Amino acid sequence: MALDTVQDYIDRARVLLLDQVAPYRYENTDLVEALNMGVLEARRLRPDLFKSYFSGSLPDYNVANLNAAVDIDPQYRVSFVYYICGQAQLRDDENVQDSRAVTFLNKFTSQLLTIAA
Repeated sequence: MALDTVQDYIDRARVLLLDQVAPYRYENTDLVEALNMGVLEARRLRPDLFKSYFSGSLPDYNVANLNAAVDIDPQYRVSFVYYICGQAQLRDDENVQDSRAVTFLNKFTSQLLTIAA
């Protein structure tokens, strides 16, 4: 599955969140907000990934345009799916979800910062 548009990120996150049957547990608005937060966090961790935005503002994705292209280097796109999932899991009350959320968020961070051998 390609990760080119906002809808692609939502669809992939829903697979990992086991949330593929309507009515959805996680609203599109919440998942898109998590994508935007992931962009902010990635810019903090890896500003070089956003060099084309140094003189301007970062993209702000929204549910009004789910077909908008997401301008993220292809090798880091899956990391943003993990961030979306981690943020979604953080809002759940169950103890199991807390550890899943931390795992997703740590995976996001490690994939952005670690050089694979």
